[in-house]
Amino acid sequence: MTTYEEFIQQSEERDGIRFTWNVWPSSRLEATRLVVPVGCLYQPLKERYDLPPILYDPVQCTRNTCRAILNPMCQVDYRAKLWVCNFCFQRNPFPPQYAAISEQHQPAELVPSFSTIEYIITVSIGHS
Repeated sequence: MTTYEEFIQQSEERDGIRFTWNVWPSSRLEATRLVVPVGCLYQPLKERYDLPPILYDPVQCTRNTCRAILNPMCQVDYRAKLWVCNFCFQRNPFPPQYAAISEQHQPAELVPSFSTIEYIITVSIGHS
């Protein structure tokens, strides 16, 4: 079993992201008491040898004011072929190419260890 510090360090090495704090303040009062502001350093071109670029377009939230991308933190209903956006809670259908999705057959964007994914896209993201 790894310690919390080891978990954070492994996440930083895997995803190329480092936060000033490893927890968010739970209230506005706690946020005002922070001496160091909440922020992060992100390395967008970090090489992931265990995960090559994905050669299909990302699945987006259907709410026009959101458009978040399907990720491991989303709730998934495998029977109904729906996913719930973890930002706006919009229920979204999976596209037809995800018809075979199941708990045993997940796309890369739902695998928890693939929290950062590089896509090779063919359409403009954020526009319908």
